[in-house]
Amino acid sequence: MKKEPLSLLTILRNGICAILALLVLLSAPTGWLYDLWAGEGTEQGQRPGADVQRLRRQEEIETCFLNSTPVTVNGGELAACPLARLRDAGQAGVHTHHNSGVKRSVSVSEYIYGDYPFPLLQRLLQGFAGGYYNRYYLTELEDGSWLCIYFDDYLAWSGADNYPTGYVRCTTAEERRMLNQMAEDYDVDPVYMLDMYRYGKVSWRMDVLLRLAVCAVAAAVVGGIKKAVSKRRLPACGA
Repeated sequence: MKKEPLSLLTILRNGICAILALLVLLSAPTGWLYDLWAGEGTEQGQRPGADVQRLRRQEEIETCFLNSTPVTVNGGELAACPLARLRDAGQAGVHTHHNSGVKRSVSVSEYIYGDYPFPLLQRLLQGFAGGYYNRYYLTELEDGSWLCIYFDDYLAWSGADNYPTGYVRCTTAEERRMLNQMAEDYDVDPVYMLDMYRYGKVSWRMDVLLRLAVCAVAAAVVGGIKKAVSKRRLPACGA
């Protein structure tokens, strides 16, 4: 039996369903939306202005830290780190809700840990939480050394040539533990990192509502398409 070719409406419906799965099931990052209003300047997470320096060599890192210098890095090779951190730290902790009269609690960790070397399976599993966590990366500097950076990692997808403005800070215990492991293979200083994430730009509760709104709109569109297809297939009266 010969299969009928897919209609344009069917292809459109399948495409909408794929987008819905990406936004909800894969939790695609929405940080780009909040960065539309970030502006340009020396504040953390903004597009770098003229007063923002380029960090090029490892020997400059400590000086930038001591002087609280606004810096960024040129887009270069990235190495994914086996650690991710919540975009909104306020989401960490125990969340309790009631389902059919039953009290249920969910614990959300501030960090997602992985093994090193970073297995592909763990990398994919971290991707499922990509809407709520940002992964750490190492970036190669011009002198061949590496620097740990943290930013809204949708930028890693887009291959940005210029990353946001950031400030060098001391690493946390979790970050330092991860970098000490990677220092066996990369010339990276575990004491410092460049933080380019604009904290507070997103509330996880508002982000969840945004995703639900997208789901509702997508479901309405898919339902409308199904109705339109069904009406076209109904036989005419008296046929």
